[in-house]
Amino acid sequence: MKLLSKGLFDLKKNNEEIKEVQKIGPLIKIKLKDWGRERAKALNGSITGLYVCIRIIYENHKENLRKNTEEQDRAKIPYRNKLNDLLADKDIISSKIESIRKERIPFLKNKIEASQNEIRNIRKNPEQYLGDKVGKAGFYIGAIILTFLTIYLFVFYSSASYSAFFKEFTLNELGVANSIFDPQALSKGLKDGFMELVLILTIPFVFLGLGYLIHKFQEDKGWKKVPKITMLIFVTFIFDCILAYEITEKIYNIKASNSFQKMPEYTLNFAFHSVNFWLIIFAGFVVYVIWGFVFDFFMEAYGKLDKISVLIKSKNEEIYEAQKEITKKETEIIELSEKLSNNEKEINKMKTILDHSDIIKPKELELSLFQFLEGWIEWLNSDNRSHEELEKARQIIEAFIVENIRSLQLLNNN
Repeated sequence: MKLLSKGLFDLKKNNEEIKEVQKIGPLIKIKLKDWGRERAKALNGSITGLYVCIRIIYENHKENLRKNTEEQDRAKIPYRNKLNDLLADKDIISSKIESIRKERIPFLKNKIEASQNEIRNIRKNPEQYLGDKVGKAGFYIGAIILTFLTIYLFVFYSSASYSAFFKEFTLNELGVANSIFDPQALSKGLKDGFMELVLILTIPFVFLGLGYLIHKFQEDKGWKKVPKITMLIFVTFIFDCILAYEITEKIYNIKASNSFQKMPEYTLNFAFHSVNFWLIIFAGFVVYVIWGFVFDFFMEAYGKLDKISVLIKSKNEEIYEAQKEITKKETEIIELSEKLSNNEKEINKMKTILDHSDIIKPKELELSLFQFLEGWIEWLNSDNRSHEELEKARQIIEAFIVENIRSLQLLNNN
């Protein structure tokens, strides 16, 4: 037959156990260790008897506090303090939830709406944010012109480089047009060798790369960019002159070798006075310069449109961050609401304890139980009881303390 205690104020006893409690009567003011040894002997160390004695100590402790109003009030101090702390926490949590719901989340929603309106305004009036007019038509026209000029320069420089470095002219191919716009330059270059083809394909990118460098140098501020740009233009012009000289020289030499009259040797001075030489220069270098101006215009227009894209992207990022924070705040509200619910449960628990007369002093009661256990164990040892019985007695006391006292002791420590 066992006596089981569930909770702080729940006491279940059968009739025999109630009679046993009445028989033993109030706890006499003696050392609990001695009383534990005496009760263990009188009850023959029975588990049921141990439960009864624990309950007697517990009820006696509460009864003494109940009779002593001053001690009762002193014992309730930790619970009142805990209740005050819980009430203060409740106000803080409630205030935080209210602040998030009525201030932070509405602020973030207004911020999202403002960013969305600004995005619409940026798209409608981009010049308001850039200080000048942005023309998409100019950008697309520039892109089309730049595309065709790039194709032209690629064809021109690939053909001209093939004619200058690899092509063997015949009497049927003495025209300048055949020299600088050879439609079979790539296929002929491939027949001559793979490296020749690679050179023909890459030379146009040399000129395009020089043009890109000129554009990048123009973005620099100050006079230092002037000599850099001048040098690049000069290098491009010299390169064009070399190509033009090589092509016109080959054409001239073919004519000279097939002429019945003796013709003078082809020189640089002779080239400068040749119309074909300057025709090649204008067909290449001048178009290249035009390509550079168009490229600058295109990049400037793209930069303006890109600024608009960057502004819109920035506003979209603001919207994303605000939506992300709203989700975070909504999650925080859920967590705070759960915390508030637990807080209210603890408040109700503290109020129940304070309204109930059965207040205990956890440390004092726990000490009393262990003193009693010490005497009980001492008798069990003297009676040569098994280790299992000794361990069982300890477990019963520990379980009772954990279930009825330990949590209140922690409260008192706080």
